[in-house]
Amino acid sequence: MPTDHACHSAAELAAQTLDQLRTALLTGASGEGRPHFADTPPDGAAGLLAFLDGLSAELQGALTPWHTTVGGRIRDAAGVPAPEGSATPPARQPSGWEALGLVRTRAEAVLTALAHARGGGPVGVAGMAMRLNLMEDVLTGALGRVDVPAEQAARCAAGLAEATGSLFGLRPAHRHRPAPSPDPQPSPDPVTSAFRRMSDWTTGGLP
Repeated sequence: MPTDHACHSAAELAAQTLDQLRTALLTGASGEGRPHFADTPPDGAAGLLAFLDGLSAELQGALTPWHTTVGGRIRDAAGVPAPEGSATPPARQPSGWEALGLVRTRAEAVLTALAHARGGGPVGVAGMAMRLNLMEDVLTGALGRVDVPAEQAARCAAGLAEATGSLFGLRPAHRHRPAPSPDPQPSPDPVTSAFRRMSDWTTGGLP
């Protein structure tokens, strides 16, 4: 099971990713100066919870409700709220110490759900790696719905997948994959793609 130290370290990794997203979004803004929320520290624990909720939703077969709000949750965690009307606004979510206190509990719940996953898919390390890839792809698309450019969306999703994977003793063999091209070729469905990329992750053992 994830330790308190692993949760703190993962939250720090997530905060670094969210800070990079915030910097990119604010740098890309023009004509309005530096917004007041630019000085709000990124909330790594809230970012982790958003990703963990996606893993839990996938294991329960209920991704759609998560997908409609996760983009706004990630922007809120980064301290850069989504523009009004860009997507379904998220309900109030845990943040700060409240969120960090929930990270270990949610991570343990994901491990328990993975151990009892139905449908004949991979479990253990392989199952977690496949789902981290799947959530990374889904999150990239969800961030696009809240006006995050493709490259920043891909980097943020990869960084949060890395931070979440560290809770379970997994780390990416390659830190970031290239962002989608402006005119991508037809690709396999997300689940098929996630299966093919399970080797992107290495591990010293799933806790």
